[in-house]
Amino acid sequence: MSQHSHPPSTSSWHRSVDERLCLIADGLSDYDDTPRNSLPTKDSTPLGQKLPGLGLLLRDYLDPDVTVKSTDFHKRLLCVFRESKYDSAYEKCLERLNADERDRVEKFVADDKPLEEVSDGFDMSVSLGVREHLQDLTGVSGFHVSSSGVQAVRFPAATGANDSESVHLEARSFTPVDVDGLTGDDTLDALHKNGRLHNFIRKLKDMFSGHKKESNVIVYENVPFKNWGMVVDYIPHYTCIPSSVAGVQHIVRFARDHDMSVRCAGFRHSWAPIFGRQGQITISLLSLAEATRIPNFTAMSKALPEWLFRKTELQTLEVVSGTPRVKGNVLVRIGASATNEQLRRWCIENNKYSYPLNVIMVEMTVGGTNAPICHGAGRRHQTLSDLVRKVEYVDCNGKLQTVDDPRLLRAAAGCFGLMGVVTHLTLEFEPMSYALMKPEKIPVLRAVPPPDDMAMDKIPPALRLPNWAPEQRAADIKRFEELATNGFYSEWFWFPYSDLCWVNCWDATADPSGTEDYPSNAQTFFMFISQFTMNVLQNAKILNELVEKLHMDEAAVTLISKAAMFTLPAWDEPVKTYLPDALHFQRGIQNVRVLDVEVEIPLQPSETDPSKPDYAVVRRAWWDAILTCYAHSSKGCPQRMPLEMRIMGGSDIVMAPQKGNKLGTCAIEVLTLEAAKNFWVPYAEEVVGKWLSYCDRGGKKINTRPHWAKQWDVINVDGKPWVEKMKAEDYRLEKEEFKELLAEIGRKHGWSLQDLKRRFSNEFFDAFYFDNI
Repeated sequence: MSQHSHPPSTSSWHRSVDERLCLIADGLSDYDDTPRNSLPTKDSTPLGQKLPGLGLLLRDYLDPDVTVKSTDFHKRLLCVFRESKYDSAYEKCLERLNADERDRVEKFVADDKPLEEVSDGFDMSVSLGVREHLQDLTGVSGFHVSSSGVQAVRFPAATGANDSESVHLEARSFTPVDVDGLTGDDTLDALHKNGRLHNFIRKLKDMFSGHKKESNVIVYENVPFKNWGMVVDYIPHYTCIPSSVAGVQHIVRFARDHDMSVRCAGFRHSWAPIFGRQGQITISLLSLAEATRIPNFTAMSKALPEWLFRKTELQTLEVVSGTPRVKGNVLVRIGASATNEQLRRWCIENNKYSYPLNVIMVEMTVGGTNAPICHGAGRRHQTLSDLVRKVEYVDCNGKLQTVDDPRLLRAAAGCFGLMGVVTHLTLEFEPMSYALMKPEKIPVLRAVPPPDDMAMDKIPPALRLPNWAPEQRAADIKRFEELATNGFYSEWFWFPYSDLCWVNCWDATADPSGTEDYPSNAQTFFMFISQFTMNVLQNAKILNELVEKLHMDEAAVTLISKAAMFTLPAWDEPVKTYLPDALHFQRGIQNVRVLDVEVEIPLQPSETDPSKPDYAVVRRAWWDAILTCYAHSSKGCPQRMPLEMRIMGGSDIVMAPQKGNKLGTCAIEVLTLEAAKNFWVPYAEEVVGKWLSYCDRGGKKINTRPHWAKQWDVINVDGKPWVEKMKAEDYRLEKEEFKELLAEIGRKHGWSLQDLKRRFSNEFFDAFYFDNI
């Protein structure tokens, strides 16, 4: 989107969403009736003709006598770009889908089929980012190593973007290999000439001697690695996909014998530099045997495909014996390769136990979610790592070890993969409960009221409420604080320049009566459609012309935010659903690639009762982010996705950014679309600068720290890399305690911190933890 200085009267500061949509409609209205078979030259083509039907859609939406349902809004909006002969975003986004998805989208948009009909039997495939990763393996030779020997493995190369669905397990070819002879086709001759790879394959084969056939490793050489956020890339020498603990052990032993490092990756949903090293070994915990099938384990329907139960050893899900810390809870042993989707389905299918917290995204491995100390929401809940009761891992000597001492788990349960390759985690689950979801759309001013000392003239006129009396303000503050303090789940969303905030706060009950599946098949398909819409809008270059014509930088972002808010539900009465379904309420969000910066702000004590939290800093952080967004509305609109805030607990994990937050934590983040990456970092630095500036009542800076899995390595604070502050101030004591606990574990298990640095570290961890080792 281009930048343009616009008159204040047309800006988001003064204009509500509907007023801006009216301006857009007016700017297109003269041309809505232009014959669509009339094609003037490009320079003289009316903008309304380039965006056929957009003005009419917006006028219908604005007409109080016309009802435009959320599904119809998305359908007609997509139809604008489908029919436009001047923009190819719709076609290009469609090409990235598999055949079933393309067919359903076209039926929904072009054939005007009802949502219920189009969504029948729908199963969402793996995300677009994972498909890109799988495409890197197409046409590339790999080797399947097991006790049965070695087979050359080759996926057939896809013939085009539309053939991504053809890359599946059944299409792989397997050619037996005589490892010592290695003659035959080009693939085998190439391996014969590659002494290092030949040596690796041969040694793995020897290590597998005597193991079960199910224990195997697939090996690829020099396959490029890119994380989901497209901010980390390197080329590991070997990418290994093990199916068993023994496979992991063999890989690590080879690395030990050849002085190579090993790091793991799953769905690669992190923006931080926590992956592997150039030219070393990456272990992929993303099972290709499942990720390449359609339907697959991230599918969103409730139907359980039979292959789901054919898990590898690294995808174990089982209740195990032991003594949980809370009476009535149970211990559940989970393979590191198991996904949040598999875990969600397992909990619902058994309907006995559930995790009390998790991230929203289902397309993540449990090991990958736990390693960077991820979290959910609700002040009573700590991080996912705080639920860990046992860690099983392969150490730097290739030995399988366990840690279950609560004191040592404070390091081992959230160690970023530095201790070794985690194969299984045992977590403490609670009896299944049922969420009473009742999301709301509330005026921004009332959802999270501004801090008491923020004058109303600092608030955008577009957000002000003329009849917001002091009594109503006080009631709104009280309600916000009640939801934040006592809600089982507490979360707020604000999309840029929206008049409304989406509030997703709810409690849970042990009563299962009246439980219903959420989201339904139709709802999950509509979520998929909304994500497709988002990708079309962020890639539609024609919207730059809309910005220029209207002199309104926020024009495109206004459409994006309106489409997003239309997707989110708001109900008059609560819907009771399984707790895991409520925790993962928004499915398929991994299909929209974003950039994301998040901090964890400690809740401060109330002046009148220090045992209770005060939310003044929280309200300020929320509004500082909103006002910064408005301040940049004429500078390219760098924030194009929501401001999100969750209230959660503290943590006992040593390296958790929530550690020590006895009254709880405000987890607050800003996101944007990939299309805004050129504007993003300076904007994110400005927001982070405000969030890090807050002091307690004594004038001491609050120890606000970043989420380990989000963006921080590219952010400067006070003109210096944020990571320098993290090392010298934020985690100065914690990183020493972390190393001391790891060293104690090492003395028990026969390894040293020097061994960890050589075997499981990378450039960032070398500098952050092991600079004096």
